[in-house]
Amino acid sequence: MTTEIQEVTGIRLAGFGGQGVILAGVLLGHAAVCDGLFAAGSNSYGAQARGSACKAEVVISNEPIDYPHVELANLFVAMSQGGYDAFEGKVAEGGKIFFDPGLVSGLKGNRKEQGFDVTSISVNQLKNKQAANVIWVGVVAGATGWFSEEGLYNAVRRNVPERFIDLNLRALERGLFLGREGKEG
Repeated sequence: MTTEIQEVTGIRLAGFGGQGVILAGVLLGHAAVCDGLFAAGSNSYGAQARGSACKAEVVISNEPIDYPHVELANLFVAMSQGGYDAFEGKVAEGGKIFFDPGLVSGLKGNRKEQGFDVTSISVNQLKNKQAANVIWVGVVAGATGWFSEEGLYNAVRRNVPERFIDLNLRALERGLFLGREGKEG
């Protein structure tokens, strides 16, 4: 399946180490490639892996990509207050910010911001806080329409350890539902 997007599209996810930010970026990039798009990505994290600042950037396009970094994101996912504070000002005109209201409360309100209770759903419905990153992947896909379900499921199956595939597929389904329900029309 080929997904059509209008232009080179940049997605930035930011949080702290241990939240699965990097894996979320990998899953989105892999899903884009499965959908026939071009994808490039980069990531960074602080000196300590857990608890330090962490970001993943994914660039998707219908054309080959010549620069794999996101300057101004079309979509920014703030998975922590620190991530929000660091990148909320680096969103393109008309871009969106998705955030977790359980982890991000100091909003500036200067962009199109939308909250999704991802960590709460991960803990209360899936009984696993570590699945929140894959719920975010589903939210991004469900709210934007930039990725096919087939590409997303394929990405999870290829990038998640076997013993966690079922949990992560359930997380992806929850996220897709949440993203579609929260999608502004």
